[in-house]
Amino acid sequence: MVNRDQREPSAPGGARPLRDRDESDPQRRAVELAQRGRMILDVSAADLEAAEAAYGAFHPTTWHFRNAWHEARRSWERLRAELGTRALEAALDQPPLVVLTLGQGDPARRAPPVVLVPIAGQTYCTHRVAGTELAPVQWRLTRLQPPLENGPYYACRLADGSTQCDCAEWTYQIAETGDGRKTHCKHLAALAALGWI
Repeated sequence: MVNRDQREPSAPGGARPLRDRDESDPQRRAVELAQRGRMILDVSAADLEAAEAAYGAFHPTTWHFRNAWHEARRSWERLRAELGTRALEAALDQPPLVVLTLGQGDPARRAPPVVLVPIAGQTYCTHRVAGTELAPVQWRLTRLQPPLENGPYYACRLADGSTQCDCAEWTYQIAETGDGRKTHCKHLAALAALGWI
């Protein structure tokens, strides 16, 4: 995997980063569309999986979510045909431009809304974790589809300004170089692009 710098990379030729461009910019719009489409596809797949687990394969609720998933897949394939596979993959590799918030949370249960972020072509559920004196800013990142086998990742900004993540990219490629202040894994790069870490 490629190590990413803390800043969002500029476009070729020194152009402004996509996040700073006008919303009508064609390249920005294509990236937003691709990232939204990917998140919708992942959410519909997770909904279908949950419905099948709760109600079985032939329950009307499951059929509803199966139809929604098929529609999301058809829309995704139309987007692939319109943008092209290479452009779609390049758009998904961009830092996140969109955040999808589901629900309003439940104050009675102290449950926050579900906040989804696209990271390197996959949808992650983000949850701010209470910080500590050593790591005042912490996030838990749970991949939506397919779920991670070894649990969520935790990313943080330490009190000294450096960042850490417990993903394999950070642990085996970045931590070993001792370059945690200058280099980010894909999770830290996404959080930094959003201004969250």
